[in-house]
Amino acid sequence: MDKTLSSQGFGISNGVSTILGLLAGFVATETSKFNVVGALLSLLLTDPINDSFSIYISMKHLDSDEASNKFKETFAIQSFIQFLFLFIVFLSPSVYYGFVVSCFVGLLLLLYDYNNRLKDKYEIVKDLIKIFIITLLTFFVNTLFYKFYNKKL
Repeated sequence: MDKTLSSQGFGISNGVSTILGLLAGFVATETSKFNVVGALLSLLLTDPINDSFSIYISMKHLDSDEASNKFKETFAIQSFIQFLFLFIVFLSPSVYYGFVVSCFVGLLLLLYDYNNRLKDKYEIVKDLIKIFIITLLTFFVNTLFYKFYNKKL
């Protein structure tokens, strides 16, 4: 059994959970589509490289070749995932609609990844619920923030 990090698993799970959490916050705070696309573009340019480099740094003392491969694989997958969500939001008529479509696409991506890596259906459901809770929590925290600070900041 390969005990190293799954680049695909990390790239998909991290990319989906990051974007859905961010979009949930944008929907909750009624952020304009222009600002959302700008934020997603910034994230696309920074997040995959930072995450991939962090993985590389954490692994290079064990095997520098494997660390380099994980860097490249994770960067490619996460960049693709984040570009996909940027594209969805860009083409959507509203941030809310983009969020709904992104949730559906995110679920499909997670199901694809989890079915390839995790064989226990209970584990798949449990992990999907965790990402759902993270996204929901982000939405509620941002909704409260918006409700109390919208006119004050």
